[in-house]
Amino acid sequence: MKNRLGLSLSLSLGLSLSAVACTRVVDAVTKVEDCMPGSTDPACAPAPWPTTGHGANSDPWLVTHNQVITLMKPNVLVLNFDNGATSVDTMTAAQALKNALATGSTFQGYQNPAAPEFLQYQILPIVDLTNNNPNNPAPSTWTNPSSTLLPTTSTGQFDPTQLFLPEFADFGFSDTSSSPPRPLSLCELFEKGLVNEVWIQDGELDLAGGPARRAPLYLERKQKYDQRGNAIAGSFDECVGGGTPPITCLSDISCGVTVRMSHLDPVGGAGVGCDLEIRGWGIEGMWDALPAFQADATAFLNQDFDTRFGVRFNAWPQICDAMSADAKVPCVTYATPTRANGTYPDGTPWTIDPFLQGCGSSQFPPNAIWRGDFDDTTSNVESRCEHFGLGDAPGGGDIYEMYPAATVTAQVSTYVGCGGDWQIYWRQSMPGYQNQAKASDGSPMKNWWPMLFY
Repeated sequence: MKNRLGLSLSLSLGLSLSAVACTRVVDAVTKVEDCMPGSTDPACAPAPWPTTGHGANSDPWLVTHNQVITLMKPNVLVLNFDNGATSVDTMTAAQALKNALATGSTFQGYQNPAAPEFLQYQILPIVDLTNNNPNNPAPSTWTNPSSTLLPTTSTGQFDPTQLFLPEFADFGFSDTSSSPPRPLSLCELFEKGLVNEVWIQDGELDLAGGPARRAPLYLERKQKYDQRGNAIAGSFDECVGGGTPPITCLSDISCGVTVRMSHLDPVGGAGVGCDLEIRGWGIEGMWDALPAFQADATAFLNQDFDTRFGVRFNAWPQICDAMSADAKVPCVTYATPTRANGTYPDGTPWTIDPFLQGCGSSQFPPNAIWRGDFDDTTSNVESRCEHFGLGDAPGGGDIYEMYPAATVTAQVSTYVGCGGDWQIYWRQSMPGYQNQAKASDGSPMKNWWPMLFY
C-alpha cells in the first residue's frame, strides 16, 4: 500500500480495527474497585497488556488492573527523517533502545537476574520519511541532514503538531470499514490502541545556535486524573517532562488519550543511555497528572526537599545550573553520609541534616554534586534506592545504604552515554512488577510502569 507521501508500507498487526474500541474521550466515571493479586473474580485474572478490547493509552482498564498486569507490550511507531540512516539502521537503534527499556523494567534486576522484563516494546515497521526513498527525492540544492518531509514551522523549527494533521496522515494504517479505505491519522492510531508511543529519528545536531529543526527530545500530553484515580474528562497535562529546561509542550492537538513522543538517537550517536535519560524525564514529570501517587513518587525522585527538609527548593534542578555538567561546579556537597550542604543562588548557605533522601532522578544519582554527575563512583552519601517503601529498618522505616557504585557501573559497557549504567539501576529500583513496597498511606505500592500509559 502506498500512502500520500509516496511510502510503500505493508503492516500486518494481527488486529481488527472493528474489534478495537475508539476512546476519543476518557469518561469521568467512578472507578471500579482495583483488582488485587489473588482475586477470584474472573475479570481480575492476571493478564498482559494490550489485551482483548483494551489496547489504547488511558483505558480505565489500565488503572483498575495495575497490580494484575503481568507484561506490557506497547506498540511503538518509529519515524525516520534522517537522510543518513537506512530503515535497517533505524531499526537497529530502536531494537537497542527496546532492549535497554526491557532491562530497566526488571524490578531490582541487579539483585534478581530472574526478574521478568515487564516492559517489552513492539516495534512496528519503520516509516521511511527520508529522501533516500525514490518516491521522496530532495532538490539537488538540499544539503540538510534531515529529510525535506521533516515538519517545520514558518521559522524552521520542528513542528510536532503537523504529524497529527490529515495532510500528514498515512502511516500505513487504513480504516477498512470505509469505502474506499481511509488512512488513519496519528490521533486515531493512538485512540484505537494501534500505536502507544512514537519515536522520531532525524539527522539534526543539537548545538548552541545551531539548527532548530531537531525533534524535541521528549513530548507527552497526558490524561489527568483526580485524587481517587478517576480520569478527568477532556483534561490533559500538555507539558509532561523534566530534565534540562525548557520543557517542551505538546499543544494544539485534540487526541482523546495520552500521547507519548520522544527522540531516537541514531546508530553511532550519543548512545542508548541518552535515550534512556530523556525518557526518564517523562517519569519525573507525569505526577501532576497522577496526584494519587504523587507523594510517593516525589519522595523516590527527590522532588520533595522543600516539604521534607524545609529548604527553599524542591529538587536539585532548582539550584543546580543546567550547564554545571560541563562546568563541573558543585551545587551540593556531602560532609557526612547523611549531611548535605550548599548555597542558594543569593549566596545564603543551607544545610540538610539528616539528609534522608529517596533515590534520585535521571540527571542526579544519589551521590551527584552537579547535574549529570554520572561518573562519580564515590560512595559518600546514603539513599534508599533498593529499600524504598519496604519498611525493613528497625522501627519500620526504610533502610538507607551507601551509593552502590560497583553495582551501578557493572552496566556501563552495555548502556553507554548519559550515565546509562545509572539509568538502568535507577529504573530497576523503581516500584515495578511484584514489588513488595507500601505506599505512604500503607496500601500496596502500585507498579509504576503501567502509569506511563495512563
